[in-house]
Amino acid sequence: MNEFVWENQYLLGNETVDQQHKELFRLANQLVASKDTQALAENIMLLYQHVREHFHAEEAFMKQHGYPEYQHHVQTHNLMLEKLVEFSRGISQQKLQELDLPGFMRDWINHIVEEDAAINAYFKIHKDQKSNNLLTV
Repeated sequence: MNEFVWENQYLLGNETVDQQHKELFRLANQLVASKDTQALAENIMLLYQHVREHFHAEEAFMKQHGYPEYQHHVQTHNLMLEKLVEFSRGISQQKLQELDLPGFMRDWINHIVEEDAAINAYFKIHKDQKSNNLLTV
């Protein structure tokens, strides 16, 4: 059974972003289902790579379109990436009891429903004259 369950209330209305967010849930569940330290290490790297790529694309979009909360949003991304690095370090040091993946996922869900949704809300109001695209990363 999955510990982290995707709910439609997390949808932002952009298929690409929504699929990337759903993949995060899949990878988080894969991580907590890891049977040994090697699987944990491999799965945390998969999660980190996915998150980093998603953040990179999202940040490029915000920067390209002059999103006014860009710096703040990037700071939240950096904090999440640092947390994943801490998880990786904890796995390699056999400090598994210190990992708070549920807390990370709560933070991520809040990020989706508050900060990522704010990007879409901003661009619904301030559509670029050249493009009618919302967050298309």
